[in-house]
Amino acid sequence: MTPEPEPNYIIKICLLGEANIGKTSLVYRFIENKFKDNYKSTLGVNLLKKDMELKGYGDVSAQIWDLGGQESFRSLRRLYLEGANGALVIYDCTKRNTYEKLHDWIEDFKDARGDEPLVLIGNKNDLTDKIKVTESEASEFAKSYNMEFVSTSAKTGSNVEDAFMEITKKILDRNLNK
Repeated sequence: MTPEPEPNYIIKICLLGEANIGKTSLVYRFIENKFKDNYKSTLGVNLLKKDMELKGYGDVSAQIWDLGGQESFRSLRRLYLEGANGALVIYDCTKRNTYEKLHDWIEDFKDARGDEPLVLIGNKNDLTDKIKVTESEASEFAKSYNMEFVSTSAKTGSNVEDAFMEITKKILDRNLNK
């Protein structure tokens, strides 16, 4: 049996945002293309991996760190962010308070990782009758931090792959052009 070839790149992506916004659902939709309604809250951090072949980049192994969003884990955030090449900063578009806390998550990331790439994700866009944060508002917020904005639904799978590909390519482009 021949061994698996080593990936061209190994990257660390963190998922940031308040508790119960769908971070775990997003990562499982991306990795397994599955959705469950009943994930338990992530305590601390959940580590996952996805190996991909990206045109123009080769084999990429993405280590995905799904960080617990509860305030009680804030003191561990810096430790979890160590070595991160980029992050998806996520809010639930049906819960305005999760959007209003984004600044804290972004600042914590920037304090730990400087100018590594970030992509803003507005999750749960399938719940159209409950949306409290418009895409245009989120897009303006993202621009103020020099981020891309992607509206997703872990439930339907809408734009989930696009969001992870966006951050992956931003990370690779940044590291290849240093």
